Amino acid sequence: MRVVYFDGYCNVCNRFVDFIIRRDHKKLLKFAPLQGSTAQSHLPARMVSDVSTMAFEENGAVYTESSAAIRTIASLGGIYSLMKLFLVVPQFLRDGVYRWVANHRYLFAGRRATCRLPTPEEREQFLD
Repeated sequence: MRVVYFDGYCNVCNRFVDFIIRRDHKKLLKFAPLQGSTAQSHLPARMVSDVSTMAFEENGAVYTESSAAIRTIASLGGIYSLMKLFLVVPQFLRDGVYRWVANHRYLFAGRRATCRLPTPEEREQFLD
């Protein structure tokens, strides 16, 4: 199972989830907010308490920051598989850009008052 863990209050994160859901026609991905019980039971405590990064779980491995975003998009298949080419960029560079965006995400797009609730059509893809 592939799971995308995200900050449920973050508008940037929620737009990313919306982007992925619209393109995941085979419904291969599941989603869980970092603030939820699934994240608490599947991720190390340090990841759950640090909502400044997303996580992507695939085949028992957990990726964070830029690696999580790249692998999430690439998992859609087709043309999106080309995203894996960005994995050749040194991780310290990719993660530096990722952290800068993450540290300013509320400034760029704001924050929700409550965690994202899936629509009835999306419900089967959400674990919490």
